[in-house]
Amino acid sequence: MSFVHLGRKPATDETPSGLLLDCHARIRSFAQLAVRLAEDDAPNAELADAAARVHRYFTQALPLHVADEEQSLAPRLRRFAPDVGEALATMELEHRAHDEILANLVPAWDALRSDPSLRRDTLDDARRLRSQLETHLAAEERVVLPAIARLPAEEARAILAELRARRAT
Repeated sequence: MSFVHLGRKPATDETPSGLLLDCHARIRSFAQLAVRLAEDDAPNAELADAAARVHRYFTQALPLHVADEEQSLAPRLRRFAPDVGEALATMELEHRAHDEILANLVPAWDALRSDPSLRRDTLDDARRLRSQLETHLAAEERVVLPAIARLPAEEARAILAELRARRAT
Protein backbone atom coordinates (compact mmCIF):
# COMPACT_ATOMS: atom_id res chain seq x y z
CA MET A 1 0.00 0.00 0.00
CA SER A 2 1.38 3.39 -0.96
CA PHE A 3 1.69 6.26 1.49
CA VAL A 4 2.45 8.81 -1.22
CA HIS A 5 -0.94 10.53 -1.38
CA LEU A 6 -1.23 11.27 2.33
CA GLY A 7 0.05 14.48 3.86
CA ARG A 8 -0.30 16.74 0.84
CA LYS A 9 -0.83 20.43 1.44
CA PRO A 10 -4.41 21.56 0.71
CA ALA A 11 -5.24 24.70 -1.24
CA THR A 12 -4.91 27.80 0.90
CA ASP A 13 -7.56 30.40 1.72
CA GLU A 14 -5.48 33.43 2.75
CA THR A 15 -7.48 34.29 5.85
CA PRO A 16 -6.70 33.30 9.43
CA SER A 17 -9.58 30.82 9.38
CA GLY A 18 -8.54 29.47 5.99
CA LEU A 19 -4.92 28.96 7.00
CA LEU A 20 -5.92 27.30 10.27
CA LEU A 21 -8.39 25.04 8.45
CA ASP A 22 -5.60 24.09 6.03
CA CYS A 23 -3.49 23.17 9.05
CA HIS A 24 -6.35 21.11 10.41
CA ALA A 25 -6.56 19.20 7.13
CA ARG A 26 -2.84 18.45 7.32
CA ILE A 27 -3.12 17.40 10.97
CA ARG A 28 -5.88 14.95 10.05
CA SER A 29 -3.86 13.66 7.12
CA PHE A 30 -0.73 13.05 9.17
CA ALA A 31 -2.69 11.51 12.05
CA GLN A 32 -4.21 9.10 9.54
CA LEU A 33 -0.77 8.44 8.07
CA ALA A 34 0.51 7.60 11.57
CA VAL A 35 -2.22 4.97 11.93
CA ARG A 36 -1.67 3.57 8.46
CA LEU A 37 2.05 3.38 9.13
CA ALA A 38 1.33 1.15 12.12
CA GLU A 39 -1.32 -0.97 10.39
CA ASP A 40 -0.15 -1.50 6.82
CA ASP A 41 2.26 -3.95 5.36
CA ALA A 42 4.35 -2.07 2.85
CA PRO A 43 7.94 -2.26 1.68
CA ASN A 44 10.41 -1.17 4.34
CA ALA A 45 11.53 1.82 2.27
CA GLU A 46 7.94 3.14 2.13
CA LEU A 47 7.46 2.54 5.85
CA ALA A 48 10.71 4.31 6.67
CA ASP A 49 9.74 7.26 4.47
CA ALA A 50 6.29 7.48 6.07
CA ALA A 51 7.86 7.33 9.55
CA ALA A 52 10.23 10.17 8.62
CA ARG A 53 7.35 12.28 7.26
CA VAL A 54 5.16 11.72 10.31
CA HIS A 55 8.08 12.43 12.64
CA ARG A 56 8.93 15.65 10.80
CA TYR A 57 5.32 16.84 10.73
CA PHE A 58 4.60 16.27 14.40
CA THR A 59 7.94 17.70 15.59
CA GLN A 60 8.13 20.70 13.26
CA ALA A 61 4.78 21.68 11.75
CA LEU A 62 2.37 20.82 14.56
CA PRO A 63 4.24 22.96 17.13
CA LEU A 64 3.91 25.92 14.73
CA HIS A 65 0.16 25.37 14.55
CA VAL A 66 -0.10 25.19 18.33
CA ALA A 67 1.84 28.46 18.56
CA ASP A 68 -0.51 29.99 15.99
CA GLU A 69 -3.48 29.14 18.15
CA GLU A 70 -2.01 29.87 21.56
CA GLN A 71 0.12 32.93 20.77
CA SER A 72 -1.69 34.62 17.88
CA LEU A 73 -5.33 33.56 18.02
CA ALA A 74 -6.23 32.89 21.66
CA PRO A 75 -5.11 36.24 23.13
CA ARG A 76 -7.10 38.16 20.54
CA LEU A 77 -10.20 36.04 20.91
CA ARG A 78 -10.04 36.39 24.68
CA ARG A 79 -10.08 40.16 24.18
CA PHE A 80 -12.65 40.44 21.36
CA ALA A 81 -14.76 37.27 21.79
CA PRO A 82 -14.67 36.49 25.50
CA ASP A 83 -17.59 34.06 25.16
CA VAL A 84 -15.18 31.50 23.64
CA GLY A 85 -12.82 31.68 26.61
CA GLU A 86 -13.84 28.26 27.92
CA ALA A 87 -13.29 26.70 24.49
CA LEU A 88 -9.85 28.31 24.33
CA ALA A 89 -8.92 26.96 27.76
CA THR A 90 -10.04 23.49 26.67
CA MET A 91 -8.06 23.84 23.44
CA GLU A 92 -4.88 24.62 25.37
CA LEU A 93 -5.39 21.72 27.80
CA GLU A 94 -5.91 19.37 24.87
CA HIS A 95 -2.68 20.58 23.29
CA ARG A 96 -0.86 19.39 26.43
CA ALA A 97 -2.65 16.02 26.22
CA HIS A 98 -1.48 15.64 22.62
CA ASP A 99 2.07 16.38 23.77
CA GLU A 100 1.84 13.47 26.20
CA ILE A 101 0.93 11.00 23.45
CA LEU A 102 3.53 12.48 21.12
CA ALA A 103 6.18 12.01 23.80
CA ASN A 104 5.77 8.26 23.17
CA LEU A 105 5.25 8.39 19.43
CA VAL A 106 8.03 10.76 18.35
CA PRO A 107 10.92 8.54 19.50
CA ALA A 108 9.10 5.50 18.12
CA TRP A 109 8.78 7.13 14.69
CA ASP A 110 12.43 8.04 14.85
CA ALA A 111 13.30 4.39 15.52
CA LEU A 112 10.97 3.24 12.73
CA ARG A 113 13.03 5.09 10.17
CA SER A 114 15.79 2.51 10.68
CA ASP A 115 13.64 -0.46 11.79
CA PRO A 116 10.15 -0.42 10.24
CA SER A 117 9.33 -3.78 11.86
CA LEU A 118 8.64 -1.85 15.09
CA ARG A 119 5.68 -0.03 13.56
CA ARG A 120 2.96 -2.16 15.19
CA ASP A 121 4.18 -0.95 18.59
CA THR A 122 2.84 2.51 17.71
CA LEU A 123 -0.69 1.45 16.75
CA ASP A 124 -2.52 2.09 20.02
CA ASP A 125 -0.93 5.49 20.56
CA ALA A 126 -1.42 6.46 16.91
CA ARG A 127 -5.11 5.58 17.08
CA ARG A 128 -5.50 7.46 20.35
CA LEU A 129 -3.75 10.51 18.88
CA ARG A 130 -5.93 10.44 15.76
CA SER A 131 -9.10 10.16 17.85
CA GLN A 132 -8.12 12.95 20.23
CA LEU A 133 -7.05 15.20 17.39
CA GLU A 134 -10.30 14.66 15.51
CA THR A 135 -12.37 15.56 18.56
CA HIS A 136 -10.13 18.55 19.26
CA LEU A 137 -10.19 19.87 15.69
CA ALA A 138 -13.96 19.45 15.36
CA ALA A 139 -14.51 21.48 18.53
CA GLU A 140 -12.18 24.23 17.31
CA GLU A 141 -13.97 24.32 13.97
CA ARG A 142 -17.36 24.49 15.66
CA VAL A 143 -16.57 27.16 18.30
CA VAL A 144 -13.16 28.82 18.00
CA LEU A 145 -12.62 29.40 14.28
CA PRO A 146 -16.05 31.00 13.64
CA ALA A 147 -15.21 33.58 16.33
CA ILE A 148 -12.35 34.87 14.17
CA ALA A 149 -14.96 36.63 12.01
CA ARG A 150 -15.69 38.90 14.98
CA LEU A 151 -12.14 40.21 15.17
CA PRO A 152 -11.37 43.69 13.88
CA ALA A 153 -9.72 43.63 10.44
CA GLU A 154 -6.39 44.87 11.80
CA GLU A 155 -6.31 41.98 14.29
CA ALA A 156 -6.99 39.45 11.51
CA ARG A 157 -4.17 40.99 9.46
CA ALA A 158 -1.84 40.78 12.45
CA ILE A 159 -2.69 37.09 12.89
CA LEU A 160 -1.88 36.44 9.23
CA ALA A 161 1.42 38.26 9.54
CA GLU A 162 2.34 36.28 12.65
CA LEU A 163 1.43 32.93 11.04
CA ARG A 164 3.56 33.75 8.01
CA ALA A 165 6.48 35.01 10.11
CA ARG A 166 6.44 31.87 12.24
CA ARG A 167 6.95 29.78 9.12
CA ALA A 168 9.57 32.09 7.60
CA THR A 169 12.07 31.39 10.39
